[in-house]
Amino acid sequence: MITAIWYVLRTGCPWRDVPAQFGPWSSVYTRWRRWCAEGLWAKLLALLARGARGELRHLDCSHIKLHQHGANLPGGQAKHAIGRTKGGINTKLAAVVDAYGRAVALGLAPGQQHDLKAILPLVPALRGKRAVGDKGFDADNFRTLLHSTRTHTCIAPRRSRRQPPPFHPGYYRRRHRVENFFCRIKRFRRVSIRYDKLASTFLGFVQFAAVLDWLSHVV
Repeated sequence: MITAIWYVLRTGCPWRDVPAQFGPWSSVYTRWRRWCAEGLWAKLLALLARGARGELRHLDCSHIKLHQHGANLPGGQAKHAIGRTKGGINTKLAAVVDAYGRAVALGLAPGQQHDLKAILPLVPALRGKRAVGDKGFDADNFRTLLHSTRTHTCIAPRRSRRQPPPFHPGYYRRRHRVENFFCRIKRFRRVSIRYDKLASTFLGFVQFAAVLDWLSHVV
């Protein structure tokens, strides 16, 4: 069953095209929906995240294009973290990774939502650490929120600031590790393009890919 789900994750094929040696496609899909509803992949990721290493927590967001098969949604697109930008209809994936680029927390938001709002549900994963982010996260209210959770900041200031807050260039140079994380999980076709209508099932695929990344990524 796990191999069949991995096959769909890797190839991005429709559920009906799952090879017969994996069993009935409907059984694979039903099990997948059940596991997503129970939050299995979120629990596995949370368990692995306990082993996160280093003081730094890199945060960023990435856009994921929506395939036309996932466009017709029950309850509307906004309910399932889908929005419209200049690049078309897409979903925004927010991530917090540890010092070695392994996922600690993941979330979805509509594509047009600002990175600051998309990352807010993941703030608890930054508690007591040092948050490293780009200029998109340079906002006084966000810095205040992080400080209230005893989180240090290493966020590049905007050029428009008259008195830019200090940040550590050495820590900031390591911010590419969250970008590397996005590149690794987008090797899975089911993550690089969103085919799923439901936010819960698509997030399940992202979390499954992150779990595999934890198990295979060499530190």
